[in-house]
This record gives sequence, C-alpha cells and structure tokens, in this order.
Amino acid sequence: MKKMSALALLCALGTASSAQVVINEVWENPPGGNDEFWEFVEFYGPPGMRLDGYAIALVKGGNDPDGDDNADLPSEIDEAFSLDGLTIGSNGLLVLLNDTGGGSFSEAEADPETAIAYFTLQHIDTIDTPGKLGNDDSSTYVLVRQRPVDNFGGFTTSWRKDIDPDENWDSHIDFGAPYQSYGRVLEPYQMVDNIAWSNNGGKEYTRDSQDEISETPGFNPDVVSRVGYNGVNPGPQPRRADEELVYGETLLLDTLKYDVDEMGAPTGFNTTDFFVTPGAYNDSVNESQFRFVPGDIDFDGRVTGADFCAAVLLVGSTLDDTEQRTSDNETPDDPNDDFVYDAWKFEGRAFNGLHVTINANPGDGAAATLADAGVIRGLACMGDVNGDGIANTQDVLAYLNSWNNQDPCADINLDGTVNTVDFLAFLNLWTGGC
Repeated sequence: MKKMSALALLCALGTASSAQVVINEVWENPPGGNDEFWEFVEFYGPPGMRLDGYAIALVKGGNDPDGDDNADLPSEIDEAFSLDGLTIGSNGLLVLLNDTGGGSFSEAEADPETAIAYFTLQHIDTIDTPGKLGNDDSSTYVLVRQRPVDNFGGFTTSWRKDIDPDENWDSHIDFGAPYQSYGRVLEPYQMVDNIAWSNNGGKEYTRDSQDEISETPGFNPDVVSRVGYNGVNPGPQPRRADEELVYGETLLLDTLKYDVDEMGAPTGFNTTDFFVTPGAYNDSVNESQFRFVPGDIDFDGRVTGADFCAAVLLVGSTLDDTEQRTSDNETPDDPNDDFVYDAWKFEGRAFNGLHVTINANPGDGAAATLADAGVIRGLACMGDVNGDGIANTQDVLAYLNSWNNQDPCADINLDGTVNTVDFLAFLNLWTGGC
C-alpha cells in the first residue's frame, strides 16, 4: 500500500474564509432559449461573508442511454467560477448571473440587497470562455473551498472548464498523480455543498448520495430551488435532497413559474404558484424556504443540548483540519493499489456545523473555543439532551449516563471538570423545560 502526503499537493487558492454557505438556487435551462440571459447560480449565507478561496463548478456526468455502463458521452466540468473577491449581500444572498450574451434578464428580479456577480468576471482561467450551463444529461453542482494545485496546461487548477474529472467513468472524481495513473489532479478537494440529479444514464458526483435527487421521472429539471437544509433526511422520501429541494420544468409563457405537472418537492410542500426567484429567497404565498438558526449545529431547526454537546466536542477544530484516509482506488478486491491521503476533515454539513460553532463568539480566532460553546449553551434548550425537541425523563437518563462517564458534554459550566455542580446546573435547566 502506498502512503504519500497529499499536503504537499494542496494549495489554498485564495485565503478561505470561515463561514457557512449553501447553493440556494440554480436555473440551468430557462425555457424558450435565451439561456445566456436568464441562467444563474445563487448562494445563501451570513450577510457580509467573504467568499475568497471558494469556487463553484458544474460537473456534467456524461450519458449512457442504453445502460451498458459505457459512456456514450464522457463526463466534463462544464463551467467553473471563482468566488474570490465576492461577499454575501446584506440580505444573505449572492447571485452569479450569466452575462455572456451581453447582460442578464434575471438581474432585474434580484432584491436590492442581494450581491451581484457575473459569469464573465468570475470565470476560472482556461483555454475556453464562459458560456451557457450545460442542460442535458446529469448535473452536479459542487461548491468547493480548498482544491489541489495542478499546473496542467499552464493553469493552476484542474477545477476548470472542459476538464474530464472522471476519466474511467466510475462516479468518482479523479485523484490523478501520484495516486492514480490516469486523470487530472482534482482530489482531495474540500466540498462545502453539492446537489445533483441524474438524467440519460449519466453519473453524479456528490460526497453523499443523500444529496442527489432520487428521481426526475419524465423530465430533466430546468431549475432547482432549495427550501430546506437538514442534517439528516427527515423522510419519508428516500433521500435528504428530496426533502430539501424543489425541482422541475418552468413554463414557456410564464418564464419564472414552475410547471406543476413536471416538478418535485419535499413531502407536504404546497407547489401552487411557486416561482423561480433569482437573487431573492425561495418563498411563495404558500411556503417559505428555510433560514439558518443561530446555534443550530446539527441543522434540525432547533438549538438543544445536542448542539451544545457538538460544540464542546468541536473545541480546537478549524476548517483547515485534515485527517488521513485510505482509498481502495475503486478496486476493493485488490489492496495492492490502495493509498493513504490527507483529506479535509470537515465537509458538507460537518463544515457548516463547525462554522456555526466558530462564529458563535465572533472574533475569538479560527478555531472553535469554549467561549463559542458557552454562547451556544445560552441559545440552547439544555434540558433537551437528546435533541428530540422535548425535555423529559429520557433526557435526565441520557445526562446521567454522560455525567457518570465523565463525558465533556456533561460539563455544563465549562470549567473542565464534571462534578455535582454540573449535575445541579443540568437539573435546574431541565426543570425549566424547552
């Protein structure tokens, strides 16, 4: 088994900031042509958050219409944009607009507080120019923070347009040299958020299949709008993405309106009069998209003793932490080509949960601290230890078990010692209910 340090390959392409951000809405295929005037990618995060070091890429997964697992069309990074120099608007939104036709029709729909950016200005350098988002076959949108250096072709990164990210077409982004004898150097990258859907037999490239829309029967989505952000799938639909995203076709004669006959949505979501909202929250007369809750580390919509415990366990962690992992090189039966690499420890929900912690007490450094945990303690229903939304005897039993085991999460006053003072403090908080 080969063991090499990937840190020698990694480069912070811009100094990455410490903040949570998600892909909020993507209009990939506006109806009736004029895509280059309507397309956009929208982001949601804390107002004023700097996005230096971040990038967004559309990875097309090729196609395999006959289902023989041989690509009729290979995968490709269709478009890639740096977010360096950009800041989330005062309303929590940034919209990246396709202006390759000379302007953007979507810009007129944006709220005044939304930060605006353009394809032509943010395009990552390559031999090609920015264009329309590919709207056939499978799509994966990846929000990247850290990515490795690759000087192939005279550029600094292979996270750029027209690169094949999966040369052996196995649904995994390539590591390239020195780990693999094929492919460009694209891994290890740090994923902040990703969403995907399959069409025409193409591949998807999420870290977790829970972030892939399960089915899009009879249509390939024109647009995807985020209305939820969950730590785990609340069900009953098979995947977390099914319960977080509205997706579907848009009407030709009412350009911004979803077609109710060709769309999908979370369970119980009222899709009547739901519109594409470039540069605005995905709210309608009947429904509203989620908003981040301060102190909610596990993204269940509330702040409880479970969030406090998560914050305590994260003390000392930074967004730049790495850990060693082993890859089977997509050959699980052959250990001879396995390799060890340095991976980014915090990605996706773990990344954003750590951000919540680090920024609970702003200005105290790049790592999570006990002061951060103290702020979250003040926001939390501490009597709800198991995070189910109710403070009851199950929580007392859970705390007693933690206290007996000298678990750091039982240190209610954060003085470094688990003792009777903490037990009495917990009982007082538990009695107060939620």
